[in-house]
Amino acid sequence: MNGKYYLRYVEHQNGQATPVQFCLDNQVHLHREGVMRTQLEFDQEKETVTRYRTEYGVIRLGVVTKRLEKDLDLAVPAGHLNVDYVLKTGGQEVGNYQLQLQFRA
Repeated sequence: MNGKYYLRYVEHQNGQATPVQFCLDNQVHLHREGVMRTQLEFDQEKETVTRYRTEYGVIRLGVVTKRLEKDLDLAVPAGHLNVDYVLKTGGQEVGNYQLQLQFRA
């Protein structure tokens, strides 16, 4: 759609269904619409910033992308996405995360 590729699925955890969408272009954007809305942008060139809403208020998070690998075969369509990233707030790391997806239509 508009020269961008989207990967959409529903995540099931603890009896709750959460829509998840990835936009795959030069960067990778994650949009997760559950009890807490998550929007992350993964860019190996620079740290990106997002606002994460919690029940205690909004937290400003830095997203440092350590590894970003994506491979799309549009003829099938199929591919994989691997992202290693760090979340930071106030200059402090709050967590290291790995995301690995394999997909096929």
